[in-house]
Amino acid sequence: MKIIKFEFEKVLKNKIVIGSLVISFIVLLGIFFVGYNYSQFKMSERNNVNKGFPKNIDTIISQKYAGDFTDKKVQMILSDSMNQFQENEEKGVTDKPFYLFYWQMGDNFFDDDSENIYTEMIQKVKSGERLLLDDVSVHSIRDLGFTEFEKPLQIGNYVPWTDFFSVIGNINLLICVLTILICSTIFSNDTSKNVNQILLITKLGRNKMIFAKIIVGTVIPLCTLNAGIFSLMYDTSGWNSSIQTNLSMGLFQFPVEWNHLQTYLIVVLLQSIGIVFVSSFTLLISSFAKSPITSLSVSLGMFLLPQLLLQIFRKGILNKLLYFFPINNLNAQKTLELLSSEKSFLMSSFIQNLMVVFLFLITLKIIFDFITYRHMKSWHFS
Repeated sequence: MKIIKFEFEKVLKNKIVIGSLVISFIVLLGIFFVGYNYSQFKMSERNNVNKGFPKNIDTIISQKYAGDFTDKKVQMILSDSMNQFQENEEKGVTDKPFYLFYWQMGDNFFDDDSENIYTEMIQKVKSGERLLLDDVSVHSIRDLGFTEFEKPLQIGNYVPWTDFFSVIGNINLLICVLTILICSTIFSNDTSKNVNQILLITKLGRNKMIFAKIIVGTVIPLCTLNAGIFSLMYDTSGWNSSIQTNLSMGLFQFPVEWNHLQTYLIVVLLQSIGIVFVSSFTLLISSFAKSPITSLSVSLGMFLLPQLLLQIFRKGILNKLLYFFPINNLNAQKTLELLSSEKSFLMSSFIQNLMVVFLFLITLKIIFDFITYRHMKSWHFS
């Protein structure tokens, strides 16, 4: 434990690491500010406040209808939406609030374009009438291809979770780059300063010290990731609503009966394993590099390479394999869709595809750590 503590302190005292942590913290604040302050939910919220309406009106509306997601519930929501809009129109409210929840329900379930429906409602009110739900064609839940389970899907306040899934991809990219910055120095810094000659001839140098460096290079990125992702949880209402009913993400056909929290934790687990994978190949490169700059440059290049190859290999098995790498699964929505599709990926079910990706990354992590250990254990003066 003393050796691990020593390596932790050595890494955290490194000027490059300190600078990287400070810059990462500033970038993290920027991600939060842009991701949340300029999200559709927050912008509509501010817009409603400026018009004199309650700040959390969308949350109130979505919680009002929380529960079983049925065709009857959909029709009730659409009917309330139409009545509310036409009531404001009758009162002469020119600067109407924008109800994101109502808009997305109508945009998905109205057979006609939503804007045409609203235009028709305005014309009806002008003629002293109201457009009723029976006057328009509405899709059923089955029409839109929602996955059906033994129990009805659950709908709730899904909008904050849309922001979570959007922002976590940017945070994961930041943590990956930070991981490379930190891990690229762990072995190469000692090599560049000719410290190996001293450290690796000590009694514990060849074994425990190498293990300690690998442990530090694995644990620090995970701690940073956990600090980042759990600071996202500013609003967890709607956590138990089905991921399929998130109209913003459009995962209607997602094949597993998961709610938003369960899906979020799986995404976090996948990204955590990706972070560990990134740390292991960076440590491997660092063990061979003679300077931190060389280690950093090569590691960043290797991290970005699968994204570049994806632009070249757009079809076939190689295209599918490239999605195993962390740089290509930053977008949670796209990753969930990809792993759910038998045609787009390898196996016939989402769980099987997820396990394949997990095993691939974990296996490579073990291999990389073993090579790193063997290389440093056999290190000799050049």
